[in-house]
Amino acid sequence: MSRTPETVSVADVDAGWLVDELGRLVALDSPVGYHAAVLPYLEGRLAEWGYATEVDNKHTLYVRVPGRDRSRCVCVGAHLDTVGLVVSAVLEDGELRVRRVGGISYQGSEGATCRVLCRDGSVVVGQVRCEHHSVHASEQSSTAPRTDDTMRVSLAADVSSAADARALGVGEGALVALAPEFEALPNGYVLSRFVDDKGAVAVALDVLRWLAEEGVRPAFDTLFAFPVYEEVCHGGAYVPDGVSEYVALDITLVGEGYGSDEHQVGIIAGDAHGPYDWDLTNLLVRVAGGLFDEGAWNVQVPLDYSTDAMAAQILGANVAAAAFGPACTSTHGRERCHADALARTDALCRAYVVGAGRDGRG
Repeated sequence: MSRTPETVSVADVDAGWLVDELGRLVALDSPVGYHAAVLPYLEGRLAEWGYATEVDNKHTLYVRVPGRDRSRCVCVGAHLDTVGLVVSAVLEDGELRVRRVGGISYQGSEGATCRVLCRDGSVVVGQVRCEHHSVHASEQSSTAPRTDDTMRVSLAADVSSAADARALGVGEGALVALAPEFEALPNGYVLSRFVDDKGAVAVALDVLRWLAEEGVRPAFDTLFAFPVYEEVCHGGAYVPDGVSEYVALDITLVGEGYGSDEHQVGIIAGDAHGPYDWDLTNLLVRVAGGLFDEGAWNVQVPLDYSTDAMAAQILGANVAAAAFGPACTSTHGRERCHADALARTDALCRAYVVGAGRDGRG
């Protein structure tokens, strides 16, 4: 089936499916580089719709969908990895000193239940907390900085020494995954850690489901990529041969100066490293203007932010780079978005994939 820009509509997107899939995805631990749970899930999900997958040496999963025009290939990427922690030391009292992996917010993580993913395959439940963790026990509990030097993981086990912790399998280099605390409210709001970037992964999966179930062919060969190192800035460093465009699906921001809310899809014109491709970004702007009413989308330039598309561009891939995604508050903490933003991101992705805006129309 051939789809044109005019036949893509946000009304056709099942927002409930996206929220449900987001809930399933955030339940799978995937701090940076840890792929043991999430890759098998994606492989099984994609097999349901008849897709074959490939995984490269960096554990990036790919799905290639043949297009109507086989002369070129574009890439749509959504990263599987989330921010997390890594154990840097086992202390004498059995608590764990940790360091951030990616830009995790300690303020947004304090008190969270977590899972320590040990090198021997053991999983130990713990809690993220400051060394000055109680107003009843320390006068510094309200004023102490939350840094790598003051934050700890306290194991939820009978542990009183380093030897006790090590007997459970815990050691240096273990990764720490925070509990997502996923909630989907009846009014469409979603509160959860790891909407960045499991929300965009849900969108990419839904677009693949739509292509398969509706028999839609993309405008060009389209490579869907799911990296696991975005949060440390090199998930998109490798791009397979033949790809001419890399469009990252990633969260966009809500905050002072951004003119957005959690219902919107945002198009990223530039980030901490500089501007995205002028022409490709303009294409997305044209498409969004044709798909959505005013106020349903915006263009923004986030401050301390980047994507796999930008990583591909600045690390030497010969690609045009662009990015868009659902607006989200409290990023890298316990985040909040709305089903509207997921659905609008989905519709914009569908329209991009089928070739909307390529002829200059919205």
